[in-house]
Amino acid sequence: MDESKKHRQSPEFKMSAPMDTNMEDCATTDDTRTDRFKHSFKFFKRRKPPPDFSNVIDFHNCAANNQVLQQVSLQENHKVSASVCQSYGLKPVKDWKAFSLHDVPGFIFIQDPFLHGYQRYWIKRCLKDFPQKPNVCNLDAHVTLKDDDCLWDMSQSHLRKPSGGKSLIQQLRWVTFGYHHNWDTKVYEEDHHSPFPADLAGMTELIADSFGYHQYKAEAAIVNFYHLDSTLGGHTDHSEFDLEMPIISYSFGQSAIFLVGGETKEQTPTAMFLHSGDIIMMGGPSRLAYHAVPRILASADGNIPQCLQSIPELTSFGRAPSKEKTVDVPPDSISEDSECTVLGKRTDLSECCSVLKEDIKGGHDFHSSESNTESDIPSGKRRSNELEIDNPSAKVLCTEQSNFATRNVDLRDTKAAEKGDIFDIDLDLRALSCNENWNAFADYLKCSRINVSVRQVMRHGQGFPEKSPE
Repeated sequence: MDESKKHRQSPEFKMSAPMDTNMEDCATTDDTRTDRFKHSFKFFKRRKPPPDFSNVIDFHNCAANNQVLQQVSLQENHKVSASVCQSYGLKPVKDWKAFSLHDVPGFIFIQDPFLHGYQRYWIKRCLKDFPQKPNVCNLDAHVTLKDDDCLWDMSQSHLRKPSGGKSLIQQLRWVTFGYHHNWDTKVYEEDHHSPFPADLAGMTELIADSFGYHQYKAEAAIVNFYHLDSTLGGHTDHSEFDLEMPIISYSFGQSAIFLVGGETKEQTPTAMFLHSGDIIMMGGPSRLAYHAVPRILASADGNIPQCLQSIPELTSFGRAPSKEKTVDVPPDSISEDSECTVLGKRTDLSECCSVLKEDIKGGHDFHSSESNTESDIPSGKRRSNELEIDNPSAKVLCTEQSNFATRNVDLRDTKAAEKGDIFDIDLDLRALSCNENWNAFADYLKCSRINVSVRQVMRHGQGFPEKSPE
């Protein structure tokens, strides 16, 4: 895009993340003509003179053509209704804009499919929730964190009144959860994992399912935190036992230049802009393609992207957020007068959200009015799809969402089993709609970018291979 030439940049340094490899050290020869990936990386990393961005693909401002890319036709999968998409903050599948590259088969770019304002929820998860224990991060080697320590909360006083040095959240470079990659041995270990968040797993599996990967399981993730002077060196991701299922990556915050090439560095990579909300899938032949981030691009006005300035258009099962503001609701979403039975009380679904949320936290037991009256179900164990809901659309929504959020229960976040359903996302976003609660996240993102990379580790139906005897 033309404005990229005006982006303000800081001096470059190599990002301290486990995947990071200095491209200058990657070359197998001093002749950069045979290492075309290195040549492109150095070109876009260059400060003086600044690189020419005119040949960088901007999927937000381009027309599909037969020379470089083509638009992927998407029909709404019968398993992925508009309602379940909305529950994760996504537009209906039929409204997504996806592209493929002729030179990189298997690569898919999805242009920001999030509903207005819903990126805020995922940003909050990345900065406040995902860095908490038992997940692993780069700060573990320097700081001892307790289970209930929150890096984000611990850094707020420093962010408000800087007193020299960087806060912990500013020093955070990466977080891993699910199966943890051993960066020394370059392998995953069966006994080294933490719970995989159910909301992120559900959304990722929904996206994979929409493109034909119906058995996809989100089993490992790395969250990279970039600043304006960060890079991610050229590499391939080949440690997983399943190399057929795609890597699915989400971008939030400032824009970046992304390079994707082939299975060798002799192939000239394709350069593209990644903007906040964009999603890329690397499957098929592109699963083992070299890729890198040579540059982070600050916005021309020094602010967060426009899409993050939008206040979420929230609905509670089809309810408009206020009398003054209405939103378009898909036909199959739940009507305003829908009812359900919770704790023996018949109520409208907007009240059901509050009742469910309070009882998950407050320690009450759930009882259905009919099928479960003879047995008590412990607090927090009952999922939303087990509520007795009169409206058929509501029942379909809860069942569909559960299909994506419970495929691999061994790694799901059972401590917060309801995290990721429509109740929590909606309620969290109502809080983030208040500038007082959102401003700290916005300030962080003025000079930062977050990338969440999710992958399936195990082959379908198989376990970890047996270790060779020592």
